[in-house]
Amino acid sequence: MASIPAKAKAATPIVTKHFSSQKIGIVVSAGKMSRAVKVRVAGQEWNKKFRKHFPAPTTYLVSDPNNSLVEGDTVRITSGYRTSTAVHHVVTSIVAPFGEPVENRPPVLSQAQLDELRVKERLLKDVRSAERGRQTSLQRLAAAKRQGLRIPTLEEAREGMRVHAEAEKRRLESLGGSGQVKTAREKRGEKGGKTKEAEKKVKEARTQTA
Repeated sequence: MASIPAKAKAATPIVTKHFSSQKIGIVVSAGKMSRAVKVRVAGQEWNKKFRKHFPAPTTYLVSDPNNSLVEGDTVRITSGYRTSTAVHHVVTSIVAPFGEPVENRPPVLSQAQLDELRVKERLLKDVRSAERGRQTSLQRLAAAKRQGLRIPTLEEAREGMRVHAEAEKRRLESLGGSGQVKTAREKRGEKGGKTKEAEKKVKEARTQTA
C-alpha cells in the first residue's frame, strides 16, 4: 500500500480525525461476523449501598479488517474508527495471542495503514458519489488531487462494490443463509405484490356477488 505523501499529511485531511482512546480487552467472539469481533474490556462499578467496587465489564464490537483474531486473544483497540452504526473501534495490535501463533495469521494493520485505508475507501465512495453530481464529493476529490493523492477511476470504485457484494454473498451462503436481511426495496416489492393480490381477490368476490 502506497504511503501518503508528506504534502497531503500537512494539508487539510480528507478524512476527519476524531478524538480516540485505547483500551485492552479479550476477544470473546470471533469468526461469526465478517471483519468484526467482540472484545470484552474489564471495568469496575461503585455500589453506593455496599460501598464497594464490583466487576462491570463492557463488550465492544471491534473492526478486524484482516480477520486476524481468534477467541482468547488479548488485544489493544482504538476508538474513532467508525465503520457502521455498531462498530466504533478497531484492533491495532495483539498484546497476547491465544492458540495459533501471530506469524501464521494475517497481519494486524498499523495506525498508519488504517489511516491510508480510510482515505482510500473515502475516495472510492467520493468517486461513485461524484458521478451522481454530489458537490461535496467533487470538492473533496479536487482537494485530494491538489494534495497529490491518487484518485481512483470509476471502474475501480465499482469493482470494489462488486467484490464486497460477492464476499458478503459467500459469507451468507457459508452460514446457510442465517443472518440474511432483506433490503428495503425487496420488502416494498413483497408488500406491493401482496396488496395487488388482495385487490384482485376483492374484485373477483365483487364480480361473483354481482
